[in-house]
Amino acid sequence: MSRREAQDRWDAIYSEHQTVGEPDPFITASKFLPASPAKAVDLAGGTGGTALWLAANRYEVSLVEISQAALDVAKREAARRQLKLSTIHHDLESSAQLVDHWDIAVCCNFLDRSLYSILANYVTPNGVLFVKVATVTNLERHEKPSRRYLVETGELPDLVPGFEPLSYVEDWFDDRHEARMVCRRVVD
Repeated sequence: MSRREAQDRWDAIYSEHQTVGEPDPFITASKFLPASPAKAVDLAGGTGGTALWLAANRYEVSLVEISQAALDVAKREAARRQLKLSTIHHDLESSAQLVDHWDIAVCCNFLDRSLYSILANYVTPNGVLFVKVATVTNLERHEKPSRRYLVETGELPDLVPGFEPLSYVEDWFDDRHEARMVCRRVVD
């Protein structure tokens, strides 16, 4: 799928849903979330539910998303709540890399092995990365997401070089089998 096709697909989805989703409890309830102030990025963060929660809790937040429609929803909601939110219209599956570095990176429900392999480039030394993605075990109960968008059992830690795990679990969460990892960027 081309970048334009991907953007059009996600723009169509987010244009139908003009609301901001709930922040992810995987992030909001984590004991590993560094104290604010800190710079945070939500990669493929959709309409910004988690990014807006971080901004409301005094983090300096960037939301990266391929869908301009999703970014527009997040920007409107940030303005309504009087929150500062930086939005970056970017295709994470492209070869173009982001130029910033963050103390906290969030990447939930988005699997791109090429992106995962360079996440250390975006996280400051000793920074924290939160990754959550469905596993192949999810296919026991659900047809989607397809195998292409799922990690194998035990695969996730090897996909993010340059990090040491702080927490790793694979289990059913709200009828979805996921690998969830919180890890710290290794100091070079």
